[in-house]
Amino acid sequence: MASGVTQATLDYLARRLNDVAAQLPTTHADVDAAALTDDIALLAHHLTYAGERAQERFADPETVHLPERHTLMRLAEAMTVITSAMGHLTEALDCVSTGFYREAIPGVETSHLRGDPKALRIIAAEKCRTARTRLIATAAQLHTETGGRAKQPPLATAPVAPPPVPSPSPAVAVSRTAR
Repeated sequence: MASGVTQATLDYLARRLNDVAAQLPTTHADVDAAALTDDIALLAHHLTYAGERAQERFADPETVHLPERHTLMRLAEAMTVITSAMGHLTEALDCVSTGFYREAIPGVETSHLRGDPKALRIIAAEKCRTARTRLIATAAQLHTETGGRAKQPPLATAPVAPPPVPSPSPAVAVSRTAR
């Protein structure tokens, strides 16, 4: 029988996401192409780990009960955010590598914004901050439900009409208008 995906799995992933987020650059001076590639690879590793845990459980759905299904849903949502954060980091790496490329070729005529390595690093730092914010928020969300059993999502119910408000009797209506 495959091991289950539990809150402990989500807590582990949340700690790893916080670790990666903590090492992301916060200023343009901190942006480094080699470090960005390492961060992207580390997130890819954690995404693969999460995917493998989910794949094990989805392969045998009869053994997955409602609390674990809810945990798997939260894991899938986290995987979506991790993928998005990786996209931002990859865009940051693209900015840095473009600057790296242009620094290597003297005399390249480009716009001062497109070719300026400092401007590209500022853009890269912004993308890293966005990725950092998303990873931290996802890690916090994964930690929100602690304990062995996750809360069940509320079930949809049919809308209930409010009870009708009784209209005043004709005698009361007349007495109100007479005042």
